[in-house]
Amino acid sequence: MTTTRQAYSRRDFFGSFFRRGREAATPEPIGTEAQVAIIQGRFCLAYQKSFCSVCSERCPESEAIVIEGGIPRIVADNCTGCSICRDVCPAPRNAILIKPCVTA
Repeated sequence: MTTTRQAYSRRDFFGSFFRRGREAATPEPIGTEAQVAIIQGRFCLAYQKSFCSVCSERCPESEAIVIEGGIPRIVADNCTGCSICRDVCPAPRNAILIKPCVTA
């Protein structure tokens, strides 16, 4: 009799507790306002000379986050502001902000 175990990391375990608290503390804005992701270089692991491409790998939009020279860059025209990149960012301080789109 063999049993299969689902891979469950410590980050997943503890993250499930903290995400609930963070969502309660900072609710998402209600409305249809367009949003876009912004990478904060001072917190991004890739900007600190570490290899990290989690945000671009998990982004559901084609070409919304491109990696150039090991550094991720948001292409605002392709970003939908879904915030998946923010949720999966492994940096100790989350490196991705979701802000309202400013149209000129």
